[in-house]
Amino acid sequence: MFDVAIGLWTLIWSLNIAGFLGVTYDVVTKQKFMPESAKVAWIFTAFLFGSIVALVYTLDVKRSGRYEEVELEGDEEIRVW
Repeated sequence: MFDVAIGLWTLIWSLNIAGFLGVTYDVVTKQKFMPESAKVAWIFTAFLFGSIVALVYTLDVKRSGRYEEVELEGDEEIRVW
């Protein structure tokens, strides 16, 4: 029984570390337009809650494409008023 508990604990810790590293890597390298305060908040919460925050981050930021660069189609112009 003790071996199962240690194995489960190791699995949970591994998932939390992987979630923290994944969120941190994505925030630092790929989210160029994300405000610094949001970057710090995501990294801090990922440090505290690991894999749960990684799932929320993926659903909230990555799927919405909120902070990604927008590429213009061929004849589109940027209008400045």
